[in-house]
Amino acid sequence: MNICIIDDEHLALEYLDFLFNKIEGVQVTGKYNSPGDLIDHVQRESIDAVFMDIHMPEIKGIDLAEKLLNIQPSLQIVFVTAYNEYAVKAFELNALDYILKPVQKVRLEITIQRIKESNYIKLNTALESDSDKANYRIKNLGALRFYKENNPIEVKWRTSKAKELFAYFVQNHENTIRKGELTDLMWSNLPWEKAHSQLYSTVYQIRKVTQQIGMPIKISSQDEFYHITIEGVEIQSVKWKRAALDVLRDNNVSAAAYFKLLEAYQGNYLEEIEAAWVLKERHSLRKIWLGLIENLVKHIIYYENPSSYNASKLSALVSSDEEAVMLLNKKLQH
Repeated sequence: MNICIIDDEHLALEYLDFLFNKIEGVQVTGKYNSPGDLIDHVQRESIDAVFMDIHMPEIKGIDLAEKLLNIQPSLQIVFVTAYNEYAVKAFELNALDYILKPVQKVRLEITIQRIKESNYIKLNTALESDSDKANYRIKNLGALRFYKENNPIEVKWRTSKAKELFAYFVQNHENTIRKGELTDLMWSNLPWEKAHSQLYSTVYQIRKVTQQIGMPIKISSQDEFYHITIEGVEIQSVKWKRAALDVLRDNNVSAAAYFKLLEAYQGNYLEEIEAAWVLKERHSLRKIWLGLIENLVKHIIYYENPSSYNASKLSALVSSDEEAVMLLNKKLQH
């Protein structure tokens, strides 16, 4: 296992190196006082983990971790600190582990074992992904759900904010997203520094979730912006919206095409999230859904009659939605 260590205190750095030299199967490929030198190392060579002081004068550990993960997303981060308050912060960052100073060899060995176990899980996930070449689907009409081919994937979000931010990234994956926009959106009630910390922590959590389930989604950070790359993933709302608009533009569509889209609409967009940005897109998709219902009613009246099988089928399909039922009854009565 190749690791790097960084601490602004020379004696602490040398002592950590001394302990690692006593652990079998671990090689310290770089030890640094300067964050810039560590970044250069990570850019040049593949490493398994970085052990870093969370509180350094040049750069905060949280910011350095973000930079390193942008270079090597699979990198394991372990924070080393002399202060309990920073140990708590490490937990918030969802780092693999944190270690309190003075560091003990036995404690380091526990962390090394955790890294090995985590890397084993990642390797199996990667091999499975390569062999299956499976496509992934994100369903977001109704509750947010994940599928690999036709098999549901259970996802455990550490916080509700991680789930919400992931959904925002998916909705805006074609745009460059400003970090300040995200802190204003998600943590407007917090001071800037705390909001900034929460953003990095939450993005870190999302990266871990997508790695665990093998979903090919990459979050890249550059200066004050994030860019989302999604490959081989079908987003339900995007596909549905495109198909629905095509149907609404075509005056020569069968009832079956309408029913297929209406049945695919399994609930309002991200129904478990009530943020303002969700409500805007939810209203847009719902308006399209109601437009499909209205057009299908016109089709039924023109080609069939209000008591036909398709009319009854449509009535049953929208029976749980009060607004849709009112629209249906109004149109059929006319």
